[in-house]
Amino acid sequence: MTQVVIADIAPQSERDVSVERSILGPAVDVVHCRGAADVDALVTACRDADVVLTDLAPMNREVIGSLNRCRLISVAGTGYSSIDIAAARDADISICAIAEYCTAEVADHAMLLILALSRKLLAWHNQVQHDRSWHFETHGGVARLAELRLGIVGFGRIGRALARRARGFGMTILAHDRHATDNSEADSAVRFCDLDTLFRESDVISLNCSMSADNENLIDASAFARMQRRPLFINCARGEMVDEAALVEALDSGRISGAGLDVLHGEPPELESSALSGRDNVILTPHIAFYSDMSLLESRRISAANIRHFLDGNHDMVSKYVFLSDKRGSFS
Repeated sequence: MTQVVIADIAPQSERDVSVERSILGPAVDVVHCRGAADVDALVTACRDADVVLTDLAPMNREVIGSLNRCRLISVAGTGYSSIDIAAARDADISICAIAEYCTAEVADHAMLLILALSRKLLAWHNQVQHDRSWHFETHGGVARLAELRLGIVGFGRIGRALARRARGFGMTILAHDRHATDNSEADSAVRFCDLDTLFRESDVISLNCSMSADNENLIDASAFARMQRRPLFINCARGEMVDEAALVEALDSGRISGAGLDVLHGEPPELESSALSGRDNVILTPHIAFYSDMSLLESRRISAANIRHFLDGNHDMVSKYVFLSDKRGSFS
């Protein structure tokens, strides 16, 4: 019997896998592994798996090298930075992911962070709840959203969805994308520009590009130094795209006015020692921008369907292949 291991990084109790079982069928043994952020636990659970279904479990070379039978890693998300792709290639293990889901949720979350930070919601909430103080003058300097320029780094589906939301508040939109060089490729209301211009002219900067080796630490000390308007900084993409030490320095020096972060380095990050915690001008959320009941259900359905298509040899029906091995036809 083909075995599919669902590797969850959260140490929660056993989850319902009926969605996956209904799609994969009775000939597939579906096993749930919780606490898969621990490499030893991951190795033990996945050693004899034919397929590993995961999102953020650390599928590094050690883990991949321990897989005796695995032919596919199916990612229940759009990003796959937690997987050592070179190691998977070396082991002839295919990798697939989800081409699109949760676009609306991530764009909504980014807009939420922009609204909350620009209105200084957290500072006033803490003032009322903790200080029992009912005064509006204490956290001044609030700009009207329609006066602000939003710079979007990465103008794919999520970037475009965020632009639509921000324009509803009257914001001016700047965008930078390696795959779009001018307004002919997108909405004419969006001004495309290089990164230097975007950093220099934006009041809010939102990261919405995909993680790759080329943009690790894309936002570093040099990038923050080029931000001239003390912008708010939003990251609903990947934590590894930001140099966190440089981000802390930019906050401490006033180079940026605040930060809304749905992602940090590591999954999960080291919150106890994080210099980003406990600030009125920093909002941290635990990588939930993707989340709604519907988006979670969609990710489970699509990632399980990807496995079913792979097992059946219907590779053109898989949502997205990151790597397709020549050994793909070994299942019966």
